[in-house]
Amino acid sequence: MRILVVSDTHGNYELLHQVVKAAGPVDLLLHAGDGSNDQTKLAQDFPGYSLAAVAGNCDPFSTRPRELLLTVGGQRLFLTHGDRYQVKWDLLRLFLAGKERGANLIVFGHTHCPLIKYEQGILLFNPGSLSRNNTGENPSYGLLELGPDGCQPKLVFVEKNKK
Repeated sequence: MRILVVSDTHGNYELLHQVVKAAGPVDLLLHAGDGSNDQTKLAQDFPGYSLAAVAGNCDPFSTRPRELLLTVGGQRLFLTHGDRYQVKWDLLRLFLAGKERGANLIVFGHTHCPLIKYEQGILLFNPGSLSRNNTGENPSYGLLELGPDGCQPKLVFVEKNKK
């Protein structure tokens, strides 16, 4: 199973649209919040895609849930924006919330910092931001390949538009 993961698009729908097209076929598209309008446009422009999305702290009028627990490709996945778990300070609260829910894969955003980290057998995955990364790196997104051997995470950095 191939999953495209994005977060913190903050209205940069043009780049999000390009990324979805460039990523090729995926079984699921995850949006980890802060892009409610982008999520709506995405569902309209790519109606055949399976989309799971949560609201972030910059999505005050969104009707999307703040977190989701999914079973995909044999993995238990906890999807949240991360702000309610204070992920800008540390990942302990998020890790414990995922562990409590039985997740072996936690996908989040909010920090605008791409991350692949394993903690006690649980993958914490942040695709970074398609609006701007706080690390100084180019905008980024993630790919997750789920199979019999578990999960293979990958971060992809997008070349900035040259004007």
